[in-house]
Amino acid sequence: MQQPTSDDVHDRIPDDLHEASLGEVAKQLTQDISTLLKQEVALAKAEVNTALNHIKAGVLSLAIGLGVLFAGFIVLLFAAAAALSLVVAPWLAYLIVGGAVAIIGLILLMVAKKNLNPESMVPNRTIDSLKKDEEMVRRTVS
Repeated sequence: MQQPTSDDVHDRIPDDLHEASLGEVAKQLTQDISTLLKQEVALAKAEVNTALNHIKAGVLSLAIGLGVLFAGFIVLLFAAAAALSLVVAPWLAYLIVGGAVAIIGLILLMVAKKNLNPESMVPNRTIDSLKKDEEMVRRTVS
């Protein structure tokens, strides 16, 4: 394969750049970079907007689904209480079903509270690892 000569490279440079000064080329390069950055930012904004629209649609679907699910759960609770009322007095049936659901809800809330404790959200292993890395860097630099 033949190596290109300086004449070959020179022939591939557009005529308008042959006559351009270094300052003009630098100015054009700066403008091109500025345009490129503006286009990249516009693309990023468009992508973020699209992602946000998908998230909004997902959240709306989730909220509607949860509402329908909740309504169905309430109907099932009434059905359970009605079925239990065939065995015990209706007031007692509703009291038993309501009490059971309240206890389950209370347990779920306590678990959630424990899981959402700010202390459980601290990345302790990462902090320990960073401290070890800091010690190693200090020993290496010393």
